[in-house]
Amino acid sequence: MPARWATAEGRSLDVPFTFEAESASAGVLFTTLGPGGESFRGSYVLLQDATAGHVVTAIYDGWSAPEWELWEKQPDGQWMAEATRFGDFANFYTGQVLAYLSGSRGDAMRCRFRLGNPDAGFLGGGAGECQASDGGRVDLDF
Repeated sequence: MPARWATAEGRSLDVPFTFEAESASAGVLFTTLGPGGESFRGSYVLLQDATAGHVVTAIYDGWSAPEWELWEKQPDGQWMAEATRFGDFANFYTGQVLAYLSGSRGDAMRCRFRLGNPDAGFLGGGAGECQASDGGRVDLDF
């Protein structure tokens, strides 16, 4: 999946995102930010009403970590930086693909995607964005 990474310092670079589907609604995402840059890997899930809570727990735990507090004041109000309750988190993001990726150098990344055709997964197209714990951002249009 093609993506554009904008660093916290304002540089911009194309980066690839790769996924491995484990089911129709879950799998693993991979990316490396720039040549010789930090590699990220983590689970994704299409959050639906029927999604079991334990499937989303690792993503929820990662998203509500203290490192994301700086995103709480984002003017668009679209990211829940600190989800105080799992139910609020699940209701807010139902219908979206969510991911939490750990970096090889200690950073983290959280992502959200809207799929063009949820039944087809990432192959059906869509758009997404990721926030890196170092202040960078990745935008995807696939």
